[in-house]
Amino acid sequence: VALRPLGCPVLPPRLGWPVACAALGHSRRLSAEASASGGAVLGDKNVDVALAGVADDSAMGEEVRQVAEPSVYRRNFQEHQRVFKWGIGNRFRMQPQNRYTPVHHARPKETMVRNDYFESENPNVVWEELNEQWEVFWYENHKLNARPFPVKKFGVELAKKEANNFYNELSAKGRLHQKTTVESPQPGVFFDNRMQDWVAFIWKDGRPQSRAYSANKFGLDGAKVLALAKQHDPVNGVLPRRRGPYAPLLLRRKDA
Repeated sequence: VALRPLGCPVLPPRLGWPVACAALGHSRRLSAEASASGGAVLGDKNVDVALAGVADDSAMGEEVRQVAEPSVYRRNFQEHQRVFKWGIGNRFRMQPQNRYTPVHHARPKETMVRNDYFESENPNVVWEELNEQWEVFWYENHKLNARPFPVKKFGVELAKKEANNFYNELSAKGRLHQKTTVESPQPGVFFDNRMQDWVAFIWKDGRPQSRAYSANKFGLDGAKVLALAKQHDPVNGVLPRRRGPYAPLLLRRKDA
């Protein structure tokens, strides 16, 4: 490796130090000869070419040196300290065979997070505080579905990024649907979204009662018809099942 001699200009790596120093020495020698001759103008155009080339290369070298100087990275957003109780994952922990075990053990870890990290512009992508995870909600097949993206698996920033990417994938595939609304046909008959059944309020044996018919068993429309029939005739509106733990004892037949 050739060392740069004293007095040699700072040049980019494309020019070697011997070549640069030789050109500079040649130009200085010609300048000295011109001064000794009483300021006579030399006819040799190589002097001007050498001096112009050295000046251009020196300016380029200064730019390269300024670019090469290291810069200090400083964050330009507001942040605060946060302790994640269940730990912070990474791409290594994302692999199923590298997950934390046992998963229910607390692994508190402190880090810095942005002040707006827990805010989401998408109402279907929300932060779940208990399990420290981002959760995506969407309606599909007339049901509410959810998928978590925990910080202990993906990491702080990647968990939020993966949650938004997953929602965008659902939107691109056309899997996002509106919430199914079931209207009540008449007072006293309504659909229970939590239990997924039709409920009918009736008056029987001198007191109010209720009967529920599962939509998973009878179908959405079938359970609705049974609830309406039961409200219209609480005694004989719907025949009881012949077999089963809820059928009357007198109506159970083992030979049926």
